[in-house]
Formats: sequence, C-alpha cells, structure tokens
Amino acid sequence: MISLEIDFIFFFVSLFFFYHRFESIDHSEKKNLLLLYWFSNSIFSVILILGLSRWGYFLPGWETKSLFRILTVSNLLMFFTYNALEERIFSFGRVIGFLFQFVLYVFFSSFFFWTNLFQTNLHAEDESLILPFTISIGAFVWSREMFWTNPNSLASKLEGEKPPHLTFLFLPSFLFILSPFTTNYGFVEILSSAVALGISSFVGFSLVSQFLKKSIPREAELGMWVGCTSFSSVLGVDLFVSLPISFFVGMFARGLYAYLESLSWSESGKTGVVSYLYPSIMGIFLPFLVKEPKDWSHAPYVLLGVQVLYFLSFYLVSSLVFGFLLLFKPKSD
Repeated sequence: MISLEIDFIFFFVSLFFFYHRFESIDHSEKKNLLLLYWFSNSIFSVILILGLSRWGYFLPGWETKSLFRILTVSNLLMFFTYNALEERIFSFGRVIGFLFQFVLYVFFSSFFFWTNLFQTNLHAEDESLILPFTISIGAFVWSREMFWTNPNSLASKLEGEKPPHLTFLFLPSFLFILSPFTTNYGFVEILSSAVALGISSFVGFSLVSQFLKKSIPREAELGMWVGCTSFSSVLGVDLFVSLPISFFVGMFARGLYAYLESLSWSESGKTGVVSYLYPSIMGIFLPFLVKEPKDWSHAPYVLLGVQVLYFLSFYLVSSLVFGFLLLFKPKSD
C-alpha cells in the first residue's frame, strides 16, 4: 500500500498540471473561472468518494480513502477536461460553461470503468492505461480544429511567446500517476524510463528543427510528450530497443508539426495533434514493434483488431461528445 507521504508527493506533482493550464491563460477573469471550475470539481470528488467509501463502495479509478490521492486524480482529470476545449469553454455563459465542464469531467472520470472493461474482456495492449485519455484529447483537438476555430488564437499569437518552464518538461512522465503502477514501489524506475524515452524523442524532434532552421514554441515540451505518450503502452520493454525507435518517433512528430504548419493550423491545434493524437496512434501500434510475439496478448491479426477497436472506441465517442457540445456553440464564435 502506498504510504501517505507518497500520496502527498503525487498530489504535489499533480498541481503542476493545474499550474500549466492556469499559466496559459492571459485574462484574470478567465483564470478566476478556471479556479472555480477546478476547485468545485475537486470538492465534489472528495465528498462523493469519501461518502461512498463509508458504505463500502468504490468507483473504478477511485479505490482509495486517501484525500491526497482523490485530489491527485481530480487534478489530472481536470487537466484533460480543460484541454478538451481549452479557452473555448469560456465562450459559453458562466452557468452553461460550468455545466459543460462538469459533464466533461464526469465523461473523463468514466474512462476508468471503460478501460477496465477493455482490459478485462479484450486484453488490449496498454501497460499504463493512459492512452484512452490521450486518444480522447486528440479527438477533441482534431474536431475543434475542423469545426470550431479559436477566436483568441490570433490575439494570443500577437502577445508573444511565453518563456518555457523547465518543470513542464516532466509533465508527460508525471501523467503515469494515473497508471496502475503507482501501487508498486518500482514506479520510480518506470518514471525514469519514461523520462529517458521522452528525452530521446526530444533529441529527434529538435534535430529536425535544426535541419529546418526553425525553432517552435514549447519545442522541448512537445518532444517529451511525444516520447512518453507513445511508449506508454509498452512500458517495461528494453530501452536498448525502444530508445532508437523513440528518436525516430520524435523526428516524424516534428515533420507532422511542419506539415500542419503548412496547412495554417492554429498553435493549439498543432501542439494538440503532436502531443496527443499522433503519440496515441503510435502507442496503439508500438507493441507490434517492440514486444516479442510470445508476449502479445492475442494472435497477430486478433491483436490488430483489438488495438484498432481500442482506439476507435474512445476516439469516436469523444468526437460524438464534441459534436453534442458544438450544438451549443455561441453564435459569436
């Protein structure tokens, strides 16, 4: 059982996800709204989980009585909740915006149940169990870029690039707090391998930028996201095999970014696809490259079908939820 001290460390780490999103907002009124949304959901989660635990009931993903653990999971879910629409959530009226962000929060909370269902019945290859979240965010990013451009994207671009934060480089590895490995004291070893894979991906990502003679905002952060998320489904494989592949995965990610740039995508669209959608797709298929066939959970063609179904299930449902929210898109946008 993880000690109270470890739970507190995880909670402290999860606060960086909140700071990452809070720092990206420029207007004080929107920051106050984000604080309201974030803390309201945290209080709701604490009351619900502790209340159910008194009766002996535990929701999937919330099997704990630790206050720090509940707040940690809540912070990470709110990180995904905000990333789904980003500043578009503030386009709604305050009451409607609060309602929709809560719906998204509950939506992402349900992923623990559906992921467990997939693993129990279909045995998809996903060691960390964070791919459903990144797949979903990738679906939201792609959909909003197609159907709901951000009216504030130009304004934020004119305000200039913000200085990078070294702490944010490790956010993708901190995301593994959601994985089942947190009940194992070998979790630190898993985190270190994720960081190594992220660094390898960043090197490949950055080399392409040097070749193109064009740096991009949050370049190091993007490179780390690509490596950590792509290999989240195959954690524990030999780094001698996975590090070179991570290097090339990072190179292709930078090429994808350049391609989206040529299509005049918004900054949030480019970074979202490179940070979430692209590495999620890689994570679905990397088990075929880095794991021996004897370690696969199914025969090759069956595993291919299971992995594709795993991806499409969360992608299509997330797109459907976005379509529902799009029905209430403010006319001014």
